[in-house]
Amino acid sequence: MPYSPAHKPKTRIRILNAATALFKKNGFENVTIDQVMAEAGLTRGGFYAHFENKEDLFVACVENGMSLLSSPILAKLRKAERAGGDWVTSFAELYLSRVHIENPELGCALPTLSAEVSRSGVRAQEAFSKLINQASEKLAWKLAKEDDVPGIDRHINLESDQKLRNVPVQYEQDAIAMLAMMVGAVVLSRAVDDETADKVLAATRDSIPNFRHKTDETDGADNVGSGKGPVAVAQSS
Repeated sequence: MPYSPAHKPKTRIRILNAATALFKKNGFENVTIDQVMAEAGLTRGGFYAHFENKEDLFVACVENGMSLLSSPILAKLRKAERAGGDWVTSFAELYLSRVHIENPELGCALPTLSAEVSRSGVRAQEAFSKLINQASEKLAWKLAKEDDVPGIDRHINLESDQKLRNVPVQYEQDAIAMLAMMVGAVVLSRAVDDETADKVLAATRDSIPNFRHKTDETDGADNVGSGKGPVAVAQSS
């Protein structure tokens, strides 16, 4: 009996979902094609009807919208924001938590994949660069939005590829630094004993307010227009 036209696309999605979960949990180098197909409930022979090799699979996972954060984490962030909480602080507390450290498959893909993708092919590195750029752009938008920067778009789905506009350069720089700091903290925390991990996480959480300095009403417009962000203003005062 021949397969329906919808069979191949559905099978591909099963493979992508299985691979995404394994990549986030185990990294790039430690995941095999056999493991992916077993996780998807399929045989190895069917893999090559959809992908050329593991690098091709990884690129497809990114292009399919590999989420850096799991659904439970995103749900908690939405709940905090609806309650009027500081999204950035809530994000940092969730990201720099023991739960995230101990459950990589439920967390962000960046700490797990960073070191291994650097040893992979150009296509995998380009796909990973796309993930990092998307993450930093959206974090920059949230930093600017919570500082009430004029002209910031108000309704953007952070889980989409929608292009963000009107974000001052300083916020983009702050976002990259903040992201690098948090990803590094998670990588270190997963490599050391519990006591040391707690110190790393706590110190990094305490540093997050450095990215939340708000300008006053007098300086706000001038600083936004000149490209100076909240951190630059705080440091110059």
